[in-house]
Amino acid sequence: MESTKSEDCLIFYALTPEITKLRQVESIIENFMLNKQSIDPSDRFNLIWFQEDGPNYLDHFTFDSEYILKTLKSLGKNITNANIAGGIFIAITFIIEVFKKISEKFFRLLILVDDGAYEIPEEYLPALEELIKKVKDMPFFIDIIFLGSPYSDQAQKLLKLANLSNGELYGIKNIKDLNPILIDLSEKKRISEPTFVKQNIRMILPENQPFYINMADEPIAFNNISTCSICFNKDDEGIVKCPSCDTPAHKVCWAQWAETSNIGIPHVFRCHNCFNILKLDKVYIRDVRIGKIPTIAELAKMKKRNIIEYLHEIESKSELKVIHTEDPMALEIRAMIETKKSQPEKKKRKKKSVVNICPNCSKITMGDKKICPSCGFALF
Repeated sequence: MESTKSEDCLIFYALTPEITKLRQVESIIENFMLNKQSIDPSDRFNLIWFQEDGPNYLDHFTFDSEYILKTLKSLGKNITNANIAGGIFIAITFIIEVFKKISEKFFRLLILVDDGAYEIPEEYLPALEELIKKVKDMPFFIDIIFLGSPYSDQAQKLLKLANLSNGELYGIKNIKDLNPILIDLSEKKRISEPTFVKQNIRMILPENQPFYINMADEPIAFNNISTCSICFNKDDEGIVKCPSCDTPAHKVCWAQWAETSNIGIPHVFRCHNCFNILKLDKVYIRDVRIGKIPTIAELAKMKKRNIIEYLHEIESKSELKVIHTEDPMALEIRAMIETKKSQPEKKKRKKKSVVNICPNCSKITMGDKKICPSCGFALF
């Protein structure tokens, strides 16, 4: 059995001006976005690109495809050779933050790349593969269109990453071949249910569960009298609030809610109001389900909020902003280039690169750090 959902698509523009002129692809990208939204108006877009001072992206996904195209056109000659490894890390970091707040979405990273992009260092592949394995069941997938030789080392590395994430790599020899591929990719992505569903219950692999548990927020204790947003009783019996939207509910009611709204881990679930990921103690949830802890009221039938209206509401509250960030792989790329220039070719023993992503603030760190240097969170 296959499923489709609304998509948030992050377009990674990694085509270099020396090889591919921006004006050659503007209309093709525009058609891609318009066709996707004609199929499903809840699909949204974002853009990531590299300039001399590093990578940039918009601070949130948007329905406004014209804004994406306008941003792309404004870049002109400012676009430079892309660091594919760094761009993928930044893209996944951004998508993780969106996933924490938005449910019922597929996340697509669409990479448009040619031979001018910096090659992914061999020692970074294991870290990239491990990160993709953790997030692919969101569901997240990478589709790549590569302008160049499909037999190059770069193409083979990209193919491996695409295959890991339920995506595909398309090799083209001419930019004119881009249009028909993007037309096909504008169709809904279909994912085979058995990759993340077992007996109609969403499952997350045990080895990936710590990643999602650390991502979730715990409800905040609220000692005042308030109306539970689930059973609608007004009291102060174990009322807690969602830290994202301040929606109050009985802790026991949320334990019941988790039974049908968890993300694939029984005690990790989404807030029924803002979709932020929350967690309760798994023993507490088990005791509620077996009747050891009595419920305050029967779980009321809840009207699911219209996802399109909700996302439009979020977007209307803030203007799009361009986020400039550090390239986590910049030093390695520069060192690799300088080494090639100054030293004769010889086989070197490559060190395995250790890359961590902080589950609290999503900061990417390199090396064997135990504490996030940005927020002080203990890394796992």
